[in-house]
Amino acid sequence: MNHPETSRRVPGFESWSLPSHPFRFVYFAAADEHCEHATYHDQLVIAEVLLHRVMGARARGIQPVNLHLHAGQHCFQRTRSGRGSGDSVEDMRWVDRDGFSRARPLSREQLTRELMDRLGVSLLRAIDLVTCESHALSSEDQSWLVLRSSLPILERPLNGSEYLILVRAIEAAYAVPPQKSGTEKSSSCAANAAIALRAARGLGWLHEDFTSSPFRVAALSTAYKLGHHDYLARRASFARATDERLRFSHARSSVKMKAKLARHRAEHAALLASRALVAATMFDVRLGMPDAAASGSGGTPRAMPSAANPTPGRLVA
Repeated sequence: MNHPETSRRVPGFESWSLPSHPFRFVYFAAADEHCEHATYHDQLVIAEVLLHRVMGARARGIQPVNLHLHAGQHCFQRTRSGRGSGDSVEDMRWVDRDGFSRARPLSREQLTRELMDRLGVSLLRAIDLVTCESHALSSEDQSWLVLRSSLPILERPLNGSEYLILVRAIEAAYAVPPQKSGTEKSSSCAANAAIALRAARGLGWLHEDFTSSPFRVAALSTAYKLGHHDYLARRASFARATDERLRFSHARSSVKMKAKLARHRAEHAALLASRALVAATMFDVRLGMPDAAASGSGGTPRAMPSAANPTPGRLVA
């Protein structure tokens, strides 16, 4: 249950999000690195590289983004308080009862049990000590970091800091610099805007729980909400069908309970995504997911069809 490849997944649900082929933006002819498009091109490169890492992790079946972890955390770095063999919480994370260093630091759950056994404190007190006086992570996050560190750097999934860098790069790719009049350049601007919108919608397929849109641009935010709702609605539909199939089967009660909990969690996430999409439909002007041919020179999206506007009542059985 704590494995990063299977945790929090709906049993049997095979998801797809981004296309299998890599994203490729359109670059403008530049005389040198000091031209007006140099900074824009740098953001396009960042977006392409990070999207490639996301798609590679997704293809491997690994959680592609972990919003809980950020750069500079001390999960596998010994701090000064964790170098001795004293009785501090950080020492217990790194050193066992015999004074020997652990091959891997304890996770948050393991450290909580260790404090309860060694200090005789209550569960709530142990959780408070672990949270306030140590850098311990949950078993799921720690396993994800270990798996991430074993992969090549160009295939590693993104942490929270890298995910925000990707979001800002997609926003920069959508805001194409002003171009001179011309059919070729206008079509290039529309292509980059359309690719950025498809990337924003694809990011909505990466989170298995409801997550608010990280984009500041209205069109990209709406595209993200469309993809996020589509993904969560599919998960809820599959979880509902799985629960109904197992309810009258001869499966073990633990399997039935797991399917029921997965259904409730998936339906709740889908309902939240539906409400966010309805709010975007009511207050956002630029809606829908355009393709390159349907976008104008500024990448203006088409209106969202009425069939794509979900109602919350259809998501819960």
